[in-house]
Amino acid sequence: MPASPPREASGRRSGSARVAILLGCVVLLQFGYPVTTLGPGLAVLYMVLYAVMLGFGILTVRDEGQHVGPMVAVTGIFLVCGAWFSVKQDSTTATVAMLISVALSMAALIYGLLRFVFRRRSAPGLDLVLVAVTAYLVLGGFFGASFALLEVFAPGSFTDPQGDGGPLGWHQTLYYSYVTLATLGYGDVLPVSPWARSLGSFMAVVGTLYLTVVVARLVGIWSAAPADPKRD
Repeated sequence: MPASPPREASGRRSGSARVAILLGCVVLLQFGYPVTTLGPGLAVLYMVLYAVMLGFGILTVRDEGQHVGPMVAVTGIFLVCGAWFSVKQDSTTATVAMLISVALSMAALIYGLLRFVFRRRSAPGLDLVLVAVTAYLVLGGFFGASFALLEVFAPGSFTDPQGDGGPLGWHQTLYYSYVTLATLGYGDVLPVSPWARSLGSFMAVVGTLYLTVVVARLVGIWSAAPADPKRD
């Protein structure tokens, strides 16, 4: 039996709320990371919010009828690695495990969100725009973790002239990631090694192509949508 219109409307509202919460969590995580420098307790809360974000990501992807098994698996890996990092924040091994789990979970989330964007065949309203923005921001988080891993395994890949001269932490590489994604290029954090420069330029190209392709996709969906007779 088909769902009644009120039930369908309620389902759409709950789905929109989940997408909005997911975007809110992503914004808080990707731009509120300086709070983790204020104490280990806040770093633990940051990890908890990451888990919440991944949970809403799973719900958003599931609502589109996608298989969520891979996302659940990488979220489980993050929960273990995030908990380990929370109690061993000075451990390089725990930090590497956390960064790998973040990169994996961000990659899985990006894949699920992009399927949401490119598999829809009708004008979905605001949800599609919110999901596209969320995927763009998560892309910065993925590259931020990747830059941090490169710096851990090859110290000196990046340099901060205003820093203390030591290896950069994940906070600094996350900052560099978003500055590069936005093609601002302040020049305060610089890629030094060939691999760092290559990855940085690759990210800038991916970010530009993402905006071009997704905007074309959104325009195509709305252009192909039937006109609403109520507007006439």
